[in-house]
Amino acid sequence: MEYRNRERLEEAYDSGKGIIFSFWHGDLFGAACAGAGENKRRRIYILTSKSRDGELLTRFLHKIGFGTVRGSSSKGALGGFLNLHDKLKTGENTALTLDGPRGPRYDAKPGAILLAKTSGAIIIPGALHYSLKVTLKSWDRCEIPLPFCRCDVRIGSPVIVAKNADRKEMEMIRKSLEKQLREIKGAQA
Repeated sequence: MEYRNRERLEEAYDSGKGIIFSFWHGDLFGAACAGAGENKRRRIYILTSKSRDGELLTRFLHKIGFGTVRGSSSKGALGGFLNLHDKLKTGENTALTLDGPRGPRYDAKPGAILLAKTSGAIIIPGALHYSLKVTLKSWDRCEIPLPFCRCDVRIGSPVIVAKNADRKEMEMIRKSLEKQLREIKGAQA
């Protein structure tokens, strides 16, 4: 794995604030691999849905050492949000997909922005690119890296949301985060 702009992540760690790792749903498997080292540094809790697929993902993530919080925009949204907020307040890090659990693909939902506003955490966007991969035919075009491939982890600019940000400001930040993540992924609007 090669990291681009890793210094952005180091600055976020140095701030002492919680980190919200954010990425597209299609990068979930690669993000788990890339995040394994970060998880050893400071535990990461990943938001997983309450669906049957979410249960399988939760088991996989537990086996490789991550914590999980169950809930999504469609089921258990408030409980999932509050659990992530509590993890950030106790010094843990979190991760979530901006366009999950059902899409549309590459359309960021506002959850990460609200979580950053209420917790004071920093959003670190990231995208993955592989030299060899399989792309599934699912809604998110999930990419699974193949063994021995080169993985390029691109870290975006940190996003900070002021505690007093109003709805208009939060929407502007959401659009900006979506644009940035699309750009580092190389995704079309």
